[in-house]
Amino acid sequence: VGRELVLALAPTSDLDEARGRLAATAEAVRLIRAQPATALGGVRDIRVHIARSSRQGALSGEEVAEVGGTLRAARALRGTLADLPLESYPRLQALAEELPVPGHLIARIEETVDEEGQVRDEASPELRRLRQEVRAAQQRLQQRLRTLVAEFGSALQEPIVTMRSDRYVVPVKADSRGQVRGIVHDQSASGATIYVEPMVVVELNNQLTGLIARERQEVERILRQLSMEIGEEGPAIRLVVETLAEVDLRLACARYAERIRATEPQLNGEGRIDLRQARHPLLTGHVVPIDFRLGQEFFMVVVTGPNTGGKTVALKTVGLLTLMAQSGLHIPVEGGAEIAVFDEVFADIGDEQSIEQSLSTFSSHMTRIIEVLRVIETRRRTLGGPPPVLVLFDELGAGTDPSEGSALAQSILTWLLDRQIPTVATTHYSELKAFAHEQRGVVNASVAFDLETLSPTYELEIGVPGRSNALAIAERLGLDTRIIRGARRHLGTEGVRMEGLLQGLEEERDAAAQERRQLDAERRAASGQRDALQAERERLEADRARILAETRANADLELESVMAELAEIRASARQGTPDRGRADELRRRTRRAGDRISPSGRVTPRAPRLAEQVESLDGPLKVGDSVYVRNLDQVGELLQLWAGGAEAEVGLGPLRLRVHRQDLERVRRRGGEAPTQSEPAISVVRPPGARHSVSMQLDMRGQRVEDALEELESYLNDAAMSGLSSVRIVHGKGTGALRSAVRERLAHHPLVESSEPASTKDGGEGVTIARLSA
Repeated sequence: VGRELVLALAPTSDLDEARGRLAATAEAVRLIRAQPATALGGVRDIRVHIARSSRQGALSGEEVAEVGGTLRAARALRGTLADLPLESYPRLQALAEELPVPGHLIARIEETVDEEGQVRDEASPELRRLRQEVRAAQQRLQQRLRTLVAEFGSALQEPIVTMRSDRYVVPVKADSRGQVRGIVHDQSASGATIYVEPMVVVELNNQLTGLIARERQEVERILRQLSMEIGEEGPAIRLVVETLAEVDLRLACARYAERIRATEPQLNGEGRIDLRQARHPLLTGHVVPIDFRLGQEFFMVVVTGPNTGGKTVALKTVGLLTLMAQSGLHIPVEGGAEIAVFDEVFADIGDEQSIEQSLSTFSSHMTRIIEVLRVIETRRRTLGGPPPVLVLFDELGAGTDPSEGSALAQSILTWLLDRQIPTVATTHYSELKAFAHEQRGVVNASVAFDLETLSPTYELEIGVPGRSNALAIAERLGLDTRIIRGARRHLGTEGVRMEGLLQGLEEERDAAAQERRQLDAERRAASGQRDALQAERERLEADRARILAETRANADLELESVMAELAEIRASARQGTPDRGRADELRRRTRRAGDRISPSGRVTPRAPRLAEQVESLDGPLKVGDSVYVRNLDQVGELLQLWAGGAEAEVGLGPLRLRVHRQDLERVRRRGGEAPTQSEPAISVVRPPGARHSVSMQLDMRGQRVEDALEELESYLNDAAMSGLSSVRIVHGKGTGALRSAVRERLAHHPLVESSEPASTKDGGEGVTIARLSA
């Protein structure tokens, strides 16, 4: 059935239908690439069986088995197609839904007949009983006959039991006929052997024959009943067969596309053709592909060149690939090809290799051309514009006087040009080369010829007229140069001028090709240099990253040393022996080290200390004064005085801190403007009694969120007072509640400049690194 669809395959002039056909083929190509074993194994053409059973005719066991095998194959195929992703195989999925496989009928057939079409014993209880009786009767009969063979002895030609006319017999020698009483059923061709049914087994044979007849009747009854059931499902089974044929057609199109290395073209309704590396699908061996385009800046191509140069093959390739695409077949071209959908493709292509160009040949060509022009004109008048058709003329105007044939060819092409009909024509006439060069909307094309090897290259070049090369070929073959010169004189001025023009164009084309090759070489060289520069840049970037990593590692070590010394200084300060010079130096070292391990890897200059931006004022401290907190390098507002003025409460932005009176200084900004409490507060003072040294890590794992946040607040205050530039907060991963709370608090804390998760090797999401404000 699928073969019939292939033979009936024809182009469609409907653009949407053609696109749908191509898309269906593309789906089948993807399917056989993904699942190469996909096939219609077990499918048979059962249309005759379905028709007979629908008329209540009985099917044989073999025919029932073919119906069952086809339905089983359809069920398997439906499962394969239904499992495909809908977005990639919508059309095959739709076919799967059109397979109404009657599962109950498959089960009925399988339990009735085997794969060879033999009715099973289990088909009915009566059949099982009859077959058991037949086997028993056969055993009794064969046992009796074996006994008789031993008794008859030399009267038998051979000591065997055989069958004739469905009866068991023994081979008796003709001259021993009287020794074996019985019924003769047959004799050998020579007459030396007769086949006798001994009288003593006649009754046993009769019993066996009766049982076999009854068994046959039961088998016929079973098959007749099953045939009626198949006939009742006739419409559904016919739809299954038609759907299987459609799948068979698509798989055939896909396998053919793979065989000829074809791709799916893009279709349009504007008459555009753009073929790249196109090959005629029937050519074998080393095939020279062609590039062809039509319908953009021109819609008529005149192909010229020597005999056997490939002009006709190029013409046929364009026409055939157009019809293939409109039939839903992929075409042997490179990807990205474009094909126009035409209502009709007209062609006048004949074999012009005959030694005789007679009037009858010319007449046959003209008859076809006249019919083509008549149909085009009729269609144009009906549509009120150019009809969507493609015209292919091979050796237009050939077969008659060259001057008249050339004039007639020009007139025909002019007629088509005026009506904007897409046309491809081949010719040898120089006048048509000039016509194509001069007329707008027409372009020359040529098939190349190698004068060194005197052979065509079969390459098609759009935009360059071809030379017949007859004189050049004759000269290369050794024809007398005087004859060649005479031939050139006979060409006349126009002919010589045309040959010179074509030769000049070929030279310019070769020069342009050489320039393109040189530019390609330069482009490849530039690309190589660009790759080398990219590699060098990547190497420098790797070196920069390595140097930054080493710098940060060294800075980490220096920070640990500075933190230890700073803790000692602060402890001694609490004991009344401060070393302010050493502390300032350690702060500067801390900031330098912190800058070296900043995420950007760049050293950021520190802003001037506030002590350098304010001016000291004389007089006692009063609530509301602006004060400079020496050990924090911050300016705030004096809020309260306690303990006889020995301690004070200072506001630093949103913070309220208790400090020693001796650490305060009444100030105003240089230039007369007193600082306000809006100055950002980025440090705190440890209250009396707190610990003297602070670890660079706080471990909060296992704590409740409320308790952990209280400890975090105290820890940040101590860490900032101790001069730490960054700390590690270990909160663990767990459910994420503690981690989220800690990071939320750090993101809005006035003492924290920034925070981020630790690197994988340092704890990852279970640790947060907080950088404290300088």
